Amino acid sequence: MRTRETNLLAEFKSAVTKIEELPDGYAFRVPGEKRWLDLAAQLLIAERECCPFLTFQMTAEPQMGPITIRVTGPDGSKEFLKSILVN
Repeated sequence: MRTRETNLLAEFKSAVTKIEELPDGYAFRVPGEKRWLDLAAQLLIAERECCPFLTFQMTAEPQMGPITIRVTGPDGSKEFLKSILVN
């Protein structure tokens, strides 16, 4: 499970085109193709099991536009996210 999650994180990070810092987390933008939507959904499933304290919001723009994944949480979440998704 950990290996799969590590691979998902690496692939997701390689797809990120923009990172926006939020007060309590980050917003990550990836291309809008089905491949990246599938990957984002798989990552959310894995991370929800691993990190039940996080909140995930996914927005898919019209016309197959970019996908934005907002990940937020309580105090300490931003630092945690930075260590696994931003660096």
